[in-house]
Amino acid sequence: MNKHNVIKTVYEMKSISCAANKLNYTQSAVSQIIKGFEKEVGVKIFKRSKSGVELMPNAEEIMKCIIEICDLEEKINNISDNLTSLDTGYIRIGTIQSIAYNWLPEILDRFSKDYPNISFDIVVDKFDELVKKVKSNQLDIIFVSEYSVPDMNFVKLYIDELVLITPVKHKLSSQITVPISKLKDEKFILSADGLSYETGIIFNRNGIDPEIKYKVNEDFTVIKLVESGFGVAILPKLLLENTPFNVSIRNFSEHYNRVLGVAYSKEIELTPVVEMFINYVKDAVE
Repeated sequence: MNKHNVIKTVYEMKSISCAANKLNYTQSAVSQIIKGFEKEVGVKIFKRSKSGVELMPNAEEIMKCIIEICDLEEKINNISDNLTSLDTGYIRIGTIQSIAYNWLPEILDRFSKDYPNISFDIVVDKFDELVKKVKSNQLDIIFVSEYSVPDMNFVKLYIDELVLITPVKHKLSSQITVPISKLKDEKFILSADGLSYETGIIFNRNGIDPEIKYKVNEDFTVIKLVESGFGVAILPKLLLENTPFNVSIRNFSEHYNRVLGVAYSKEIELTPVVEMFINYVKDAVE
């Protein structure tokens, strides 16, 4: 029995009996709540009148506070409902560019048709920044490679091959597959995440110190530079799907992959709606 809501209802209806009927309480129970609150604060709140009950003149500030408390309690209930409901809510997503471009539009379109009252905040960034944001609770989940999140929960979704892109008339474009050793003498364009992740591993394992001519923090710009003849680059095949660039795409003879999926913090509990979205994404990708 919420005493603040009971007192507010009596105030609004100016009647103990009407308030009791609305709240499905007995008149006696409502009267006891009022007496108990008056004893607690040491001030009489209501006085009887011909029309029922009226607020005492010196209790106006107290009633304002009671109304504010009721409003805040309602807000808390609404927030908790959003956190536990599977019909409404808010999901903060971080993602790398390849997934933002090729997966998310279709997934969000399908998901939003099934759950129209769930809203999204989407951030597209590189691995380092996404990991920082999910660990600081600025994001709920991030779409990244498994290698970038060794200390986080990870749901595997897809194996993405890393490939070589060259200008169309480049000498390596005539080969069906390219040995990684062929990159030793090539001018290299480094993409958003640099050598900290899978690309760096490929070079380190093969003893290659690439001649990096350009480092670009946006992957589509990398592809455009390759198209224009500034050098070659290693990029994930998923990123290259449906991109409007005229470049040659070649698999490496050795074949290199990265594992893509959804990552989230081990320290922060997911809301039910976020858990539902992860399962939805998993089914959609499969």
